[in-house]
Amino acid sequence: MYRSADYDKTPLKSKKFLAYMFSNAVLKIYTFYATLRGESDFVIIATLLCSTFLDTGYILGQASLDRFVRVAGIMKDGSGESGSSHS
Repeated sequence: MYRSADYDKTPLKSKKFLAYMFSNAVLKIYTFYATLRGESDFVIIATLLCSTFLDTGYILGQASLDRFVRVAGIMKDGSGESGSSHS
């Protein structure tokens, strides 16, 4: 089966998660600063779009990684050979 040490990793120990949180925080702070400073609408909308793409990319990346790990676990256990479909 799976070793619990591999899956008990907290998000704060993940370098990818910390990088995502840092970049997301910087974009939010910049958006707030640009709003206070009175930047043009284009700059604020571009910053929000970048933040949205970053969020979406991280979530889709995690979802695909989770699916890959689940399929690898099924294949490792040998239950994937039974012909049943898992989604």
